[in-house]
Amino acid sequence: MSDIECAQASRAKQSNTCNKEHWAAVWSLALGSFASVTTEFLPVGVLPEVAHTFNISDGQAGLMMTSPALFAAVAAPGVMMAAGRIDRRRVLIGLCVMLLAACLLAAFANSFALLLVSRAMVGASLGAFWSLGLAVAGRLVAPEHVHHAAGTIFGGAALAMIVGLPFGTLLAGFFSWRGAFIGAGVLASVALIAQIVVLPPMPAQSRLRLAGFADFARQREAQLSLALTLLVFITHFGAYTYLMPLLLQAGISGDTGTGVLLAYGFCALVANFAAGRYVGRKLGAAMLGNILLLAVTLAVLPSLDHARLTVLAGVMIWGIAWGALPLCLNVWHRRVPGGESEAAAALFTLATQVAIALGSVVGGVVVDHRSLAADYRYCALLGCVAAALAFRAGSRARSRELQIEKEHV
Repeated sequence: MSDIECAQASRAKQSNTCNKEHWAAVWSLALGSFASVTTEFLPVGVLPEVAHTFNISDGQAGLMMTSPALFAAVAAPGVMMAAGRIDRRRVLIGLCVMLLAACLLAAFANSFALLLVSRAMVGASLGAFWSLGLAVAGRLVAPEHVHHAAGTIFGGAALAMIVGLPFGTLLAGFFSWRGAFIGAGVLASVALIAQIVVLPPMPAQSRLRLAGFADFARQREAQLSLALTLLVFITHFGAYTYLMPLLLQAGISGDTGTGVLLAYGFCALVANFAAGRYVGRKLGAAMLGNILLLAVTLAVLPSLDHARLTVLAGVMIWGIAWGALPLCLNVWHRRVPGGESEAAAALFTLATQVAIALGSVVGGVVVDHRSLAADYRYCALLGCVAAALAFRAGSRARSRELQIEKEHV
């Protein structure tokens, strides 16, 4: 065997070993996303109990969703710039430690204000985690597997909708809502151990500065992508934050409510992994179709408040529509030309978290001052606006592709 062949064989062997280690790292990040999303959306399953404990309205309790979203929006670009050239492995592990501390603080909070402080810590950890986790996914696997790696990390979030939220609701039923936050802390501990064990060193490739975010955000394609992300996430979370009150209104509570959350989460998980297979070929159609399905479902659900099986079917369709959308939106965002991957990921996370905060706040105002049905129908209308924007963005992308083809002919 020649020296060149020996070198090639050695590199191939090292690459295969590295890929195995890196896929383990991807799965540790998926576990981190599972713990983070379970903690972030845990209030959805225990919102009425927390409201009762602190003698506040459901709309006020919805601040438990708003607080982490606002801090996540700030942390997404803020932590990325503050991290400078610190090894990304250390940053990710530090964020997991913060998540664990937030869970324990929430479990033992003796006032709603202290509970909101813990939720702010969740937000700071979450925003930086999503920005960094999605950015490093491209460094952990080969370029042709990046979509699959991102889908795996998003899969942890989808799995949280199946096991995490219903499990939290179940724990709350046995041990109160405080026990649910202790359970979330256990999940954060497991994710922390996994990341310490399998995450490889990831030196910073560059130091992010404010100018890098500005350069990316100035692009028309980036602006369309961020606006679309905002609209879709507001549509979903403006309604999803108040899913439990909707189920209670339909006479669904206790174990039955947990079962509905399980059904929703299962559909979302299946849709997420299914999207990972076709998103590279039919991205525009998948995005538009699921946005329309989401809007129609939200418009219809309030009128089914006394038909339990129909409500269950509607919530499952909601899960199918939503399950594919975060991955679709993220892949669309990554296709924006130019810009650093960490800056693009941070702005994507910022948009999603601002949208979650706006959805929760506006939804709470509508629920408190109008009605639950009005909230869902306003969200459905906003979903139609998002669909129109998705159609426009798709048309621009197709025009750009045709122009490129003509230039190469």
